[in-house]
Amino acid sequence: MNWQWTPASSVLFLSAALAIGTAVGLFRRRAIPGAAKLAGTMLAGAWWSLAAGLEATARAMEAKILFSTLEYVGSGSLAVLFLLFAFDYTGHAAGLPARRRALLGIVPLVAVLLVATNGLHRWVWTAVSPGPTDLNSIIYHHGPAFFAILAALILCVVTAAVLLGLSAVRGSAVQRRQSALVLLASAFPVVGSILYALGQTPVPGLNLTPVSFVLSGAVLAIGIVPLRLFELVPVARAALIERMNDGVLVIDSTERIVDSNLAARQLVGVSAKDTGLRAGAVLPMWDTIAPHLRPDRDSHFELTVSETPLVHLDFRVAPLRRTLGTTAGYLIVIRDISDRYRAERLLHSANDQLQTQVREIQRLQEELRDQAVRDALTGLFNRRHLDDILPRVLDRATRDETEVVVIAFDIDHFKAINDLHGHETGDALLRALSTELRRYSRPGDVACRPGGDEIVLILPGSSTAGAAHRAEAIRRALREGSLIGLDPSVRVTVSVGIAAFPRNGDTPGEVLRAADRALYEAKRAGRDCVRVADSRVQGVR
Repeated sequence: MNWQWTPASSVLFLSAALAIGTAVGLFRRRAIPGAAKLAGTMLAGAWWSLAAGLEATARAMEAKILFSTLEYVGSGSLAVLFLLFAFDYTGHAAGLPARRRALLGIVPLVAVLLVATNGLHRWVWTAVSPGPTDLNSIIYHHGPAFFAILAALILCVVTAAVLLGLSAVRGSAVQRRQSALVLLASAFPVVGSILYALGQTPVPGLNLTPVSFVLSGAVLAIGIVPLRLFELVPVARAALIERMNDGVLVIDSTERIVDSNLAARQLVGVSAKDTGLRAGAVLPMWDTIAPHLRPDRDSHFELTVSETPLVHLDFRVAPLRRTLGTTAGYLIVIRDISDRYRAERLLHSANDQLQTQVREIQRLQEELRDQAVRDALTGLFNRRHLDDILPRVLDRATRDETEVVVIAFDIDHFKAINDLHGHETGDALLRALSTELRRYSRPGDVACRPGGDEIVLILPGSSTAGAAHRAEAIRRALREGSLIGLDPSVRVTVSVGIAAFPRNGDTPGEVLRAADRALYEAKRAGRDCVRVADSRVQGVR
């Protein structure tokens, strides 16, 4: 086979190499919707350019026709793959059933079959004539099938262009730039095909379509590497992101606003014109948001933007990482949780009120329990509490091997004072005695008024001598003090009896009986004195 190298061959082979390189770059980003299809489109373009280059290099007519036939494999596949890419990239693939997508494969299949059998029907080209000798080209005289194939291919490309155009108009700033770049790259082959079909080529017979892939590949290569095409591609943005109730805000690594949907613009007060500006210059709450932009992990926080009306927002921040692990930016999802926050506030308020009511109920219950065991006149414990607490005090003393002293007080001539001065004076006397008992009591001591003018003081862990000393101090305080504001001629004295557990008894009744007996001995001795029980008393009080 004879070959002749021409300038067209160089351009076509360069176009094929550039298309392959672009396809490799796209395939590395195949996880992004549409990237794999666009990589396939560029591979189909590489096939087309390579076959066209071989056709331009070969000198034998049979070889040229063979390579021309192979060109249709690339051209048909390119148009279909480009349309599928547009469906994926714009989010319309979900609405296109798999069966219909498979039917698109008929376009390149029919084109190849028509070209391969052209010798039988002459529908694709009716004749072939030599072109300029120095360019080693031939001129194809096209038939109706060629224009039908061309129309089908152009229909695929135009449909894809319409989808990408709508995406560019309705999409975000990022998507508009990406769609415009892809449209620019796809425009060169389309224009080249139309010029070739109309015979408006600078060199007779030269197909400009594969040549135009040099420019397409260059544009996409620039987009992939310096401009980071497909770095952050929105998926079905018009149908998903823009219509979300949650706000979506994309910030790049330099804290500039890359994208925002309608909800985000309404919630945080940015506008579509703010895209590209530093977030700190347009977001009032940026000082609160910025500390949560963490490249190593997600973060979550809430923020009250306004109290009247209440606007409370939930922010979730996630870093966006490139393939090599570096942070490209941050995705901020914003949700209005004002209703929930308002309900939580009401719930907390109701809970606080409930806790206040519970504490008040507990206080009232404590008061009721206290009233049940206390004497209303003196504030001392009553007979009910005495009968309850004394057995427990004695049990504890038995375990600890300690002593318990019981002191019984009785106001001397109490009935006479009541009869002479009135019951109010008698009540005042009882309150005065109770006050002195509390003043001389230690923590843990228990003062009770079983009834009448008798008052009992229980001293756990005390000695008889110490108890006698305190009882004497109380007796003197009542006799010598002006405790109730009576006439100085009124003489107030008490008789005191002291008994100890276990020396004077093993049971509560025995100890109380011993204290009562000591009290009566004090009265028999002339009253106004203290007596200590010196023996055990049997029986139950």
